[in-house]
Amino acid sequence: MIEDCIAQHRDMIYGNTSVNTIRAHSVIDQNGEVHLSKMLFRVGVGDSVVDNYAHGGCVYEVQLETGRIISPSLKKDGTEVYIHPQTDIFMLGRKIPNWDKVCDGVKQAHAMLPGCRFIGWDVAITEDGIELIEGNHNPDYELLEFFGSKGWWQKIKQYL
Repeated sequence: MIEDCIAQHRDMIYGNTSVNTIRAHSVIDQNGEVHLSKMLFRVGVGDSVVDNYAHGGCVYEVQLETGRIISPSLKKDGTEVYIHPQTDIFMLGRKIPNWDKVCDGVKQAHAMLPGCRFIGWDVAITEDGIELIEGNHNPDYELLEFFGSKGWWQKIKQYL
């Protein structure tokens, strides 16, 4: 398979080599309506070519309504990370570009897969829109409760 490289939005670059993505969780209720749930911004650190936490990346919760970062990340030792370690950028309050396109794109994509009730999407932000990288049937469930606000299982299961 040959693919074009993703040129991410300039505000999504944090001095690392990975494409930094939104992990957007969505669920389809019994009537076929798509609901967005917890949104996370995953940012790589260092020379890692991936943005995920397991390889040293940071994960920050993004407020669904505003597209702004609302939580610190966590290090493996439980230390809260408010400043991205590679850039010294304070992360709280930062706005994710093209947020409306993230939300609309995830809803549209999930509506085409009604048999998959819960999906964790990896979404790259480009200068003029978004790129859906993949949909995960097992989207690191621990991210729902360990980063940012808690109680997401209760919110999600009302739709199942």
